[in-house]
Amino acid sequence: MPRASTQNARPALRRLPTRPSRMVQAVVSRLLPLLFRSQGLELSHRDAAEALAEAFAAQQSGACNLLIAFRHPSTRDPVVMADLFWNGIPRAARRLKLQLPGPIQLSFLYDRGIPIWAGPVIGWLLQRSGGIAIHRGRLDRPALAQARGALAQGRYPLVVAPEGATNNLSGEMAPLEPGVAQLAFWAAEDLEKANDERPLEVLPIGIHYSWRHPNWIALEARLATLERHLGIPSPDADSDNSETSTRDRLIQIGMNLLKALEQLERLKPDPAQTFNERIDAYRRHGLAKAETHFGLRAVGNLQERCRRIEQAAWDRIYREGVDQLPPLERSLADWEAREADLQLTRMRLVEHFTSVSGHYISDRPDFDRFAEMLLLVEEAISWIEDKPWKGQPSLGPQRVEVQLGRALPVRPRLNQYRSNRREAMQVFMQDLEQALVALMPDASRAMTTDAGEV
Repeated sequence: MPRASTQNARPALRRLPTRPSRMVQAVVSRLLPLLFRSQGLELSHRDAAEALAEAFAAQQSGACNLLIAFRHPSTRDPVVMADLFWNGIPRAARRLKLQLPGPIQLSFLYDRGIPIWAGPVIGWLLQRSGGIAIHRGRLDRPALAQARGALAQGRYPLVVAPEGATNNLSGEMAPLEPGVAQLAFWAAEDLEKANDERPLEVLPIGIHYSWRHPNWIALEARLATLERHLGIPSPDADSDNSETSTRDRLIQIGMNLLKALEQLERLKPDPAQTFNERIDAYRRHGLAKAETHFGLRAVGNLQERCRRIEQAAWDRIYREGVDQLPPLERSLADWEAREADLQLTRMRLVEHFTSVSGHYISDRPDFDRFAEMLLLVEEAISWIEDKPWKGQPSLGPQRVEVQLGRALPVRPRLNQYRSNRREAMQVFMQDLEQALVALMPDASRAMTTDAGEV
């Protein structure tokens, strides 16, 4: 996420309407293969596309309603999913000789903040691709009502990312947000009230990125660049175990970066604390300062706290009637916006360290995990210094594998939902979590908590 500095209060954020355009979708679908070819990204979703082709054929014929829940490890996931839906499924249907009653169209939820940092062109594309913009830091009733109506109507499948945001790790999943369960139960109730007997199914989709050919030489070169940048002495070139050496160097780089941030926040860590414990203490300290500034309570997991801070900052930066304020009040509004932006920056720093941990590269020390952690650290430094990080040499082309998990029926759970809503939602989220974890390459340790621990 690019860094942006706010100097003045701005007009309130307007609601972005959904304006699907078949023409825009057709153009994008033709450009996607060129984009992947330029990035060297190899897609593997044949099996998922064939299973989804059958599911979409049933949905389009009125046999069921679909809620698709996908893993969200990368900012490239939306274009990967778009290729799956708009290119992969039609090809699979032709292979299977399935007659799709109509073109592939869908609705999906996206964060209202994306057009702020990605730009108006991306916002325009999201609107015309079927996107429903939602404020994740507050109860966005209009967006929820639109998503609920779309799912209950069942004209198009509804696509959501239960993690809410990327964590840049293919081998570890962030905590899931319960909103997907609530939407599913709301829609199931609406179907029953309308005497609509169509089943409602949740389809989990796993997305996993890997490097096609591990380039250890490039990885070592980029580690050396980071070490020079942070003033870390070059390690001994003679090592009996290259994987252990790479892991230790990454942890040392992370430790030096953490020390700099601790000095910035005037933190004095306990020498007995582990690397993960110190990262957790830094995260909680940064969030607590921002929450104190905005008068927020420190409740929920790390992602939920970040979203509330973000919303509180936006409420002070984007204001109703700001252009009609008298000069003095406008100056005070600008002042408050700058202070809010400072706290937002503090929260973004914490976000950049949400996925950084020692256990991720210790539990399974392989090239993919080392490379993912390297990219996380490079991105964090780039954001702190507010300038692009030249990641050279290239780590090589990547491959993305998309898998479809077992469907989770919703309507059979309605009786439990009516008798105990909280318990029913917890059970549903646990089942969805297990289904998504089962689609990951290392299902034994694939779920994280606030601190990055399991």
